[in-house]
Amino acid sequence: MKSIFTGNIHNKNSRKQADLILIVLASQSVRAVIDTDPDGSCNIFVPDDDVFKASQQLKKYAIENKDVPRPAPHVPTRIFFSPAALALVFILAAIHYIITTRGLHKQAILNFGSSSYYLSQGQSFRAVTALFLHSDTDHLLGNIAGIIVLAGPLLRVTGCGQGLLLLLAAGTAGNLISESFGRDLRLSIGASTAVMAAAGLLGARRMTIGAQLRHSLFPKFKSLAPFAAAATLTAMFSHGENTDISAHLFGFLAGTGIGLCYYPLSVPLSGPVIGRISFGIVLAILCTAFIQGLFPFLFNT
Repeated sequence: MKSIFTGNIHNKNSRKQADLILIVLASQSVRAVIDTDPDGSCNIFVPDDDVFKASQQLKKYAIENKDVPRPAPHVPTRIFFSPAALALVFILAAIHYIITTRGLHKQAILNFGSSSYYLSQGQSFRAVTALFLHSDTDHLLGNIAGIIVLAGPLLRVTGCGQGLLLLLAAGTAGNLISESFGRDLRLSIGASTAVMAAAGLLGARRMTIGAQLRHSLFPKFKSLAPFAAAATLTAMFSHGENTDISAHLFGFLAGTGIGLCYYPLSVPLSGPVIGRISFGIVLAILCTAFIQGLFPFLFNT
């Protein structure tokens, strides 16, 4: 008999390692005997003829279990509390209050609402500005709830600047794709496209995390569960007489697609510097879009 392991059973790690060795050897039909001394020291012995087989099986087990899955990234406990999401809610509420109390609501929808006809005329800024307008208070409150529940967690885990840029990009893309399938004057407004984009972005993040833990670039079928859950959530919120279902659908798909491209590169694209750059890009896009919408109106007055 030859010893292949020496340790002390009073040591927790040593005892676990000894138990693991005995289990591995037993699964491979290798006879092993553990000898324990009164002071706690122990040795695991195997027959001389099985020493080579035992060592090979233990090496094989160590290689197969070398890459232990890393724990999922830490998610803040106060996941739904996001100052950036609250600021976004305040901006949407302020815009709605100002244009309704000053009698500018219909004019604002006409000048800034998204329409396949106007977009085909080169007024692409409408795909951005339409996200900040709402038909009535109920419409606004529904989207505020969606921003808190979906956009809030997104902004918490991605960062303020990066999260806002992702939301704006996905929401705008959703409007552009949705309106590209028609050429009518129907005006579409509301932040719901961006809210559905947030659902897609969250689903994509969970999918890519699952793939990264397995050191794979492509999610397996099991990792598609977050996508299915986000799609179900999108379908649940895509009901109503005046709901633009196509905008919801394409907002969700745009968020998923952008997320699948962004999250594998999120490590080099994270940090306060990238966050400030992203926030600056968001401000530049919004200012440009609203100035483009206001210019004809100011020029005519």
